[in-house]
Amino acid sequence: MTTKITIAQIGCGYWGPNILRNFSAQPDCRVKYVAEINPERQAYVRSNFPRSNVVEDLNVVLEDDDVDAIIVATPASTHYAIAHQALEKGKDVFVEKPLATNTIDAERLVALADKQKRILMAGHTFLYNAAVRYAKQLLDEESLGQLYYIYSQRLNLGQVRTDVNAWWNLAPHDVSILLFLMKGELPESVSASGVSYIQPGIEDVVFATLRWSNGVLGHIQVSWLDPGKVRKMTLVGSRKMVVYDDVSDDKIVVFDKGVDRVPKIGERMDYDQPASYQLIHRTGDIWMPRISFQEPLKVEAGHFLECIQKRSTPLTGPQHARDVVKVMETTQAALSSGEIVSL
Repeated sequence: MTTKITIAQIGCGYWGPNILRNFSAQPDCRVKYVAEINPERQAYVRSNFPRSNVVEDLNVVLEDDDVDAIIVATPASTHYAIAHQALEKGKDVFVEKPLATNTIDAERLVALADKQKRILMAGHTFLYNAAVRYAKQLLDEESLGQLYYIYSQRLNLGQVRTDVNAWWNLAPHDVSILLFLMKGELPESVSASGVSYIQPGIEDVVFATLRWSNGVLGHIQVSWLDPGKVRKMTLVGSRKMVVYDDVSDDKIVVFDKGVDRVPKIGERMDYDQPASYQLIHRTGDIWMPRISFQEPLKVEAGHFLECIQKRSTPLTGPQHARDVVKVMETTQAALSSGEIVSL
C-alpha cells in the first residue's frame, strides 16, 4: 500500500501556482503547508487551495516532523539557502530551476543530500516533456545518423526580470535539454555575447555557443525582446533533421533531408580529395509523429513522489542539476569576459 507523502511548498509566486496545482492533484500526496510572505499570494492560496495551511514563518514548516519533503519555488537567489536548511532538517527536496546560482553552492547541496541520504531534485520540467523524450529516442536509436549540431530559440516579448538576466531566466531549460540529448556529457567550451538594451548590466538578449569534444555544436538564443513567442529546438544529423516546437500543435517534425557525399562514376571516393566525390542534396519524407502528451509538470511531480517512495535517483537529480548550473555559470563568465571559456 502506498503511503501518502506530506509536503510543504515554499513560495507561490509566478510559477508556484502551477507547481501547487500539480502536487495537490497527486493522489498519494498531501500539501500540508504553503509558506508565503506576500499577503496577495497568501489570499490566492487560501481561496484556491483551502486544504493547505498558509504560514509566513519557514521554521514552522522545517520543524514539523510530519513534513516529508519541501518544494522550493522562491526566487533563484534564495534556492541554495532554503534547500540547505531543508536538507539539514532531513527533508527530501524539490528545487525549481536552477538548483543554485553558482557551481560551488550546487555542489554543496549535492554533498549534503548525499550525506543526509535525502532525495534532491531540480525542476527541469522539459525532461518530462514527451516531445523532448521522443527527440532523445531518435538520437539514441541513431535515426538521425551522425549528429552535427543543435540550436534552440527561447524568445518572447514577455516578462522582463530585474534580478537576473535573460540567460539565467530562460536558458536553464535549453541547457538542461541539451545535456539530456548529449547523454549528460558536458561541452568542452562555451562562448557568448549579449546586450543590455532595457536595464544597464542585465542582458535582455543572449547568444551562446557550446562545443562538445565529439564535434557537436550547440547554439542557444534567448531574449525578452522578440515580437513573437518562440520555443523551438532543431537537431541536424547526417541522415535526418528534427524540429521540436513547443508552441505548435505538431510538437515534433522529422525531415528526411541532408547532403550526401557519393563517389563520382569511375572514381574511388577519397574524403581528402574533393574531385573524387560529388555532393547530392537528398529530400525525402516529412512526418509528424503522434506524441502521447501529458502535462510535463504533472509527470515531474509524480516522478519526485515516486523517487521518495522508492528512494531512487531522479532523472533531474543532483548530477544533472549541478551540471546545468556549471554550464550556466561558465557561460555567464564567457558572456562577461567576451572570451571562449573551457569547462
